[in-house]
Amino acid sequence: MSGAACRALALGLAAALGAVGCGHAGPGATADRAAPTRVVRDTEGVEVALPQDVRRVVTTVPGLSATVVALGAGATLVGVSDRDPEGGALAALPRLPVYPTIPAERVAALEPDLLLVDRVLSRGDVAALRARFPCTFVTDTSHTLDRLRESFLRVAEALGVPRRGEALAGELDAARAQARVAGRPRVLVLGQVDPPPPYAIGPKGLLGDMVVAVGAENVAWDLPGPSGPLSSELVVERAPDWILHTGGTFPDALARAWASVPAVRARRVADVGGDLYMQGGPRTAEALRRLAALLSGEGGR
Repeated sequence: MSGAACRALALGLAAALGAVGCGHAGPGATADRAAPTRVVRDTEGVEVALPQDVRRVVTTVPGLSATVVALGAGATLVGVSDRDPEGGALAALPRLPVYPTIPAERVAALEPDLLLVDRVLSRGDVAALRARFPCTFVTDTSHTLDRLRESFLRVAEALGVPRRGEALAGELDAARAQARVAGRPRVLVLGQVDPPPPYAIGPKGLLGDMVVAVGAENVAWDLPGPSGPLSSELVVERAPDWILHTGGTFPDALARAWASVPAVRARRVADVGGDLYMQGGPRTAEALRRLAALLSGEGGR
């Protein structure tokens, strides 16, 4: 075999190995791999090669499933996370376990053209998934509204429907402009209330950023990360007007320890643990409006 032929064979093998884990398997695999591709940057700035027509999408968090559906591409979903709702239009789809880790073999069995993951919720899996599945596309739906907006645009581009992504981003922009609360109330958002210590959500967590977006003050403004412990002494000192917690029953022990806090005295303690507030996605615009209504004393839960 000539040197040129050897080089051609090596390049062909390398291309085939690089495509393992993404695209269709079986008799049509060679044709799929030879099909034209396009490159789209994900939210980490990584260039991801995707087929011209993405036909098999796997999502690993419910908000991403909802985003794909909102972008008009629900028919491309071939697998969703085991945290997605069990009923509704996605009920018949295979469920992919995502905690404590996303199993690569289960992903491979679904033969995705596009594997959508969240950089926060799946941070421990990203490197391994990228190595195994070149179609791994990282989003950021859990940090801030700006990053969620960017995720809408990037996912829409990956699906080949950029204008629908712009429309979804526009809905979020409109809600950010319209959903406002007067008086700049001080708000404490708790991601964990039991067991102690309570964990607050800071400005780098989506719900904390939503509080600021509607014109309130997040009293955990100085947390270095998305969440972290907050001492009772600091809570009493910062005197939140509202306490929002993400599910469960607000513990009596905290109510006693924070008896002097305005939110506790006025019984302005609300559970915002539902999917509407907790899952960054197409319903976040609605969540902003409801949050503004809640902090204005108009309900909204």
